Amino acid sequence: MATNPVRGIYLSDHSSTGPLRSIFRYRELLRQLVIREIKLRYKRSALGFAWTVLNPLLAMVIFTMVFSRIFGGQPHYPLYVLTALLGWNLFSLGTSRGLDSVVLNGSIIRKVFVPKAIFPVAAVVSQVVNFAFTLAPLFVLMVALGASFSLSLLWLPVPLLSLTCFALGIALLLGTFNVFFRDVKYFYEAGLLAWFYATPIFYPAEIIPNKFKLLLHLNPMYSLLESLRAPIYQGTAPAAIALISGLALSLATLAVGWIVFHRFESRFIHYV
Repeated sequence: MATNPVRGIYLSDHSSTGPLRSIFRYRELLRQLVIREIKLRYKRSALGFAWTVLNPLLAMVIFTMVFSRIFGGQPHYPLYVLTALLGWNLFSLGTSRGLDSVVLNGSIIRKVFVPKAIFPVAAVVSQVVNFAFTLAPLFVLMVALGASFSLSLLWLPVPLLSLTCFALGIALLLGTFNVFFRDVKYFYEAGLLAWFYATPIFYPAEIIPNKFKLLLHLNPMYSLLESLRAPIYQGTAPAAIALISGLALSLATLAVGWIVFHRFESRFIHYV
């Protein structure tokens, strides 16, 4: 047995345990890592965890001030933007933190056995927790704008699950590649910015010319965010095609990410 630097949790060195079972066995460590992720992000900031709510709200205000007149035909434009921003932040921050998670926890990996996938999992789960907290101001905005609440909100966990699985799959892939090639981080940061502007977050998909519509539908974040928007912004159930295709793609991405990560994780200790 060995003592983990995170809150003195004891870690077993039985590495033969299956990866999924290992994550469950170390669920207390996962909880502590999620708490650490949330605390470290706003460490030494005056407002602390409040930035989890303020960041998307400030971004929403800026987009509304700049683009509301251009896309004035979009009803409840601030709600349209904020809903997608929250989903995008879950994905972008979860994958970015997951990319670095194995390398940043190299000191733990070198000292004791721990299921290495727990680090990207913690990075993504911490963003799901952040998303849950940001639902409060989102619902306040719905009330302020006079948007309707309906039973369609009960659909919300399904697109949220799809988005989480997709983010985790990408985080596992990036976390694996980043161990061996540290340039991955810089390529991903540039690609993530282009991906943001290629996704209808602050503009409606209807303005995209027909010749580029195929590219739009090949963007996985489009269907995932539209499914997330439907119960909140539109007050309807997500479109069946978008919901099913998004969930299928997310689970496939998670499966590929998990297989690749598990295939190479035994070599991580030599590179972190």
